[in-house]
Amino acid sequence: MPTVYFVCIGNTCRSPMAAAIFNQIALERGIEGVRADSFGIEPFYGDSDDVRQLRESAVCEVMGGVDGLSDHRPKGIEGIAFKEGDRIVLLDCEKAEEFLAGIQSNLSFRGKQFHMLVMETEDPFGGSVEDYVDCCLFLKEGIEERLGVLTGGVRREAENQLKSADLHRDMEMEDVR
Repeated sequence: MPTVYFVCIGNTCRSPMAAAIFNQIALERGIEGVRADSFGIEPFYGDSDDVRQLRESAVCEVMGGVDGLSDHRPKGIEGIAFKEGDRIVLLDCEKAEEFLAGIQSNLSFRGKQFHMLVMETEDPFGGSVEDYVDCCLFLKEGIEERLGVLTGGVRREAENQLKSADLHRDMEMEDVR
């Protein structure tokens, strides 16, 4: 199953919120066979209860609920088992060089081609709940705009299955008449 990795600096705010939003959108739209995860270029392992509460509240407000975000703990690239077909969304282009250096240190990236998108997103870390909500709204809009690219062939396959099911249903309707 392909994974869309959202990447920010600390893996405390933007990238885990983006992964939760992507997974919720995929669930709501019936997109199976792809999931999102996140990691940080310089993970902030001192993730606080306040930050966890802010990100969960913001995602809940924007998405009407959230699944799995409360279990999130920041992680870095060293724990990622990258596979062919996975995608990366870099949320902070100022850290692109550090990200590329991190790829060099992770053996699972070697010899693989990957799609990388940049979706520059303001960091709400240290901000108010409104800053976190604004960030989530921006992430949701960006993910929805790029959903076809992010899901790749998985979404096209699902759409083809739906079209095939609709065609089959239309053929059955004609037989009944």
